[in-house]
Order: sequence, then C-alpha cells, then structure tokens
Amino acid sequence: MKKIVTILILFATLQQCLAQEILSPLSYSFRHHSVKSSDTTLLELPFFDDFSDYEGLPDPKRWLTQQAFVNKDYAPEPPSVGMATLDALNERGELYPHASTNLFKADTLASQPIRLDSITGVSKRKLTPSDSIVLSFFFIPGGWYGNPWELVGSTPSQQDSLFLDLYDSQANQWDVVWSTPGFSPDTVGIHSHWPWHFASVKIDSAKYFNRNFQFRFRNYASLDPNPKSGISGNCDHWSIDYIYLNHSRNRGDSLSRDVAFVEKAPSMLKYYYAMPARQFTPADMADKLNMKIVNRYNQTLASTYHYVVSNSDGGTVANYEGGYENIPAFFPNGKYQEMPVHCNPPVNFSFPVNGQPSSFVVKHIVCEGVGGDNRKGNDTITFTQNFGDYYAYDDGIPENGYGVVTSGPTGNKVWLALRYDLHSADTLTAVDLFFNRTRGGENENIQFQICVWSCHNGLPTTLIYKDSERNTPAFDGSNLFHRYILKEALRVTDTIFVGFEQLTNDYINLGFDRSNDSRRFTFYRVGNEWMQSILKGSVMLRPAFGSSALVSIEKPQAEAPKVSIFPMPSSGQVNIEIDNATPLEHIQLSLFDLHGRIILQTPYKNTLDLRHLDNGIYFLRIIDTVTGLYSTKKIAIRH
Repeated sequence: MKKIVTILILFATLQQCLAQEILSPLSYSFRHHSVKSSDTTLLELPFFDDFSDYEGLPDPKRWLTQQAFVNKDYAPEPPSVGMATLDALNERGELYPHASTNLFKADTLASQPIRLDSITGVSKRKLTPSDSIVLSFFFIPGGWYGNPWELVGSTPSQQDSLFLDLYDSQANQWDVVWSTPGFSPDTVGIHSHWPWHFASVKIDSAKYFNRNFQFRFRNYASLDPNPKSGISGNCDHWSIDYIYLNHSRNRGDSLSRDVAFVEKAPSMLKYYYAMPARQFTPADMADKLNMKIVNRYNQTLASTYHYVVSNSDGGTVANYEGGYENIPAFFPNGKYQEMPVHCNPPVNFSFPVNGQPSSFVVKHIVCEGVGGDNRKGNDTITFTQNFGDYYAYDDGIPENGYGVVTSGPTGNKVWLALRYDLHSADTLTAVDLFFNRTRGGENENIQFQICVWSCHNGLPTTLIYKDSERNTPAFDGSNLFHRYILKEALRVTDTIFVGFEQLTNDYINLGFDRSNDSRRFTFYRVGNEWMQSILKGSVMLRPAFGSSALVSIEKPQAEAPKVSIFPMPSSGQVNIEIDNATPLEHIQLSLFDLHGRIILQTPYKNTLDLRHLDNGIYFLRIIDTVTGLYSTKKIAIRH
C-alpha cells in the first residue's frame, strides 16, 4: 500500500476547529563528500562493515559510491550500533532530480574492488568456487512495527525494491543475484522477537573469481503523492547492516562471537541533550543510563562494561566500572544484556561545569571477557556533553520535518511552545531554530514571531514576551541552526515556554529529531486550548541565554572577528589568531561537526587540541559575545 505523510489529527471541540501535527520527509539532508567516487582501493578478504564507528557517508576505504547514508537512528535494534540507509536522497542530500511518484532509480552502495582470485600474506593461495565464499547481510524496510507517530523510517511499497548485484568484470556487467519487493516490518515484527532479516548469497561462479570483484546494493523508490512539493521528500528507506564477505562459510552463517553496543551513546542529563552552563546543577544529571548491549554468539558469554568521562583537555573527570557479567545469547529469544550494572549503569558523578562553557566526552566500552571478540569496532561508543548558552532536547540531526496547520472558523494562526525549567534567573536573548530546506522552497516566506509564556499547571499560560520582529525561516549553511536575536532581552525565572506564533496557515517545516523523545514538553495551540504533542521526538528549537547571544544594535559599525586558522589541514593542533581589535575576553569558540552538533565550546584560546577527534571536516565559529557578530572557519583534521 502506498505511503502518505503521517498526519495526526486532534480535535479541539470547544473551538470547533481542526489542528494537525504533520511530520514530513526531508527534502534535503547534508551529506559531505569524503572521497571522489572515481578513487579505488583494492581490498582482500575478509570484507566486513557494520557501520558502527562512523557516520555520514560510507567509508571510502570500503565503498566506492557515496549515496547511502550511515546513521544510528533510522531503524531500531540493528545487529550492532549503526547502519547504512538507502533512500531517495543523493550523495549531496538532495532529492534525486528525476524523483517522482513513479518508480525511479535511487541510491547505490557499491563496494571497492575485492580480490577473489587469491589470498595473499602468510596463507597465500588461490581462491576457487570450492572455497565456499558467502556474502551475508541484515536488512530492514522502513522502521519497525507500532504506532506510526513513534517510528523512524519510511516503509517502501511493494514496487519499491532492494537489489543485490555482483560485478562480472569479464562481461563488464552487473548481475542481479538477490532482490526483495517492499513490505512492512509489521508483517513479521509482531510475530517474532526481531524484525531485521538475514540474507546471504553463495558466490560459486568462476566468472567472479578475479581481482576486480565487486558487489552493490541499490534501491528503487517512488515519492508519496503529496499535493505540495514542500511536503514531498525522502522516502522508501532500506537499512542494511553487518555486511560480511569471506571464504569457508555457509549460507546460514549468521552468528559471530561479538559482544556489541546496539544504540548510540545517550546524554548524561536527565532531560536535555545540552543545556546552558549557568543553569546546570547536579540535579540535572540522569540517575542511570539505558545501554543496549547484545551478544551475537550462540551461547552465553562473559563481558565487561565501563565508561570514562574526560574534559576538553583529555583529563579524566569520572569513571565507572561495571565489572564482569554474563550476557545471554541474542538468538533465538531476542535477549539483550539484562544485568543492571551493565545495561542500567548509575551516573555516579556530576559534571564540574562551574557556570563556564565547557564540553565533556563520555566513552562507553564493552568487551567480551574470555575468548576474544571478533568485532572490535562496535565495542566503543562516545557522547559529547555540551554546556554552552542554550537548551536542547534534540541531537542536532533531523529525521523529519514538523509543523502544525489548522482549518476551521478560528482563523489561520497556530502557536508552538516548548517547556524549559530554569534553576536561576537568566536573560533570554535569542532562539535557535532549525528549518528544513524544501524542494519547492515553500516555507521560505512563512512569517512567525518568537513568543515566551509563563507556566501554570504544566501548561503555557500568560504571554510574557512577543518579539516585534516578523521573522521568516533562514538556513545557516548545511545542517546548522539559525540564531534569531530578540529585539529586547527578556529576564526570566523558573519555568518558561519558548516558541512562536505562526502568522499563516502554512507548513513551516521545522527540523524534527526522532531519536530523542521530548513530546511531554512540547505543546501547540489553535484558538485558546493548548494541546500536548503525541509525536515521539524533539522539535529543533533551542532558547539561548546571556551575552553570548546578544547583538548590540547601538554599534552597527562593529565588524565580525577577522580570524586566521593554521596549519590547515591539521593533525589536531590548531592555532587561532584574531586580526582585528576585538577584545579577546569577548571571544567564544564553538566547534561544530558536519551534522551541525556542537562538540566543543570554550572561551578564546590561541591553540585548540583536537587530536581526539576523528579525521574529517569541522566548522569553528568565532563569536564576539558583546556584538553577537561571528566568523566561521572550516577545519580539516587529518591524523
């Protein structure tokens, strides 16, 4: 059955009107190039990728094409943390130009060339079809079974197929060796412990046994028939994980001696993904964490678990040792680690923030304790806890668009408000909003005014601020929030609700993070009645506090800081020079990754030690906290 945009309808009978919370697929998602698709690397057996130790585009050391999207969120409970998702967006994160409601070719995930002619090294020998070479993988269409407003991933219809091809270099052609039509995980998930499917192909034709062997996944997609191009977008997700190619295997070989994390590392805070340094108290720490750990072997294993917390200089802030515990085999009963010291470890410390912008890296490590673990990459997950000038429920990566539209006699205005609990009086100076780009640019001229309400009985009540500026959606680069500066700074205390009044009945398409659930803090209104959201996820709206978000309109002659960054690319030690007369005590540095997430925030330093970061591209924002003006520089890390 063909999919439609998820529309959740709630009736407000007193106003005799209809309010709709709408989740839309993305029309754009930033995906950086890590290597030109013409660059090739000759690989040897074994080939394995479970997408556990990186995100973004596929690893160019293993993959030749860059159209799939490596993530940790689009389908639950993968074989191990991370997956590659094929969808309707190209490598630039844009809908394919030929995308339509008719079937069209979409993503391709093609391996680098792999030697199937021989094995080199100590055990050098020729490979033949008798060596029982098997390619296996796990896959899932869309998300999982359950309520549609709680799922990530768009379920493919029957025509939206997934294919596996093998490359015949002698004939210079790709051979289809496996395929499946689209289907809903509901058809199997409710009857089994796990909705992921195992597939395998035995490679036994002599034509593939050469040094130019390749395999590839590809999908066909079709857009939902939405009346507005601003709502049409990404669809027909196929997530793939645990891809393994090797000799001496059989087609049913789905197990591995592998103790692994299943989900990404969580925030160490009780409610927020990030929060202002000046508002943080020990009461904001989570009591315990939820860690999902799997044993992919066919018997109980012993494992250890611990986490380590480090500051931005690499010094240890806290650590936790969970010791040895047995972990049951996942198959056939779908069990994960159940011992609380591993799956629900206590948070036994408080971040030493002291009111100053700071960031901390939390590293979680699990190890198979006796016989050795076949897969080391999925044994470590990390989380960066940021304390800057803003609150955030979201992780900075949208999986959907969000908006509220109305119809009926009450007019065409809607209001959106998110709850934030302040521990001390502070000054609200700005609001960061993430707007999705749309295919037809339909949301670019929608007007809204930022609003702040007080709280009574858990609901927004008195309007205490309404900004005089009529704003429209702005798009700060790729996957970055736009900061809307308030015309007048607002002194606030206790609990407040921050949001906006939308002046038209159009779909505004805010970023919506499906992986962090803050619906109990999210409210919308038409007429006079506030209603709590039932959508699992977080609207990407972040209130910012203090002078770091201020723009001085009395000093229009002020200039953004003029900055030099060197050396570039850098192995991790980055030097920063401010060229103009900006007082250095006014400078704050914020480092973003390619997903727009802040991974470091600190007062000005002339040298940053970034050696702990992975290779890749980052963006350093240098802001004058008095004028609010800033410069952004690109940083390339190459170890």
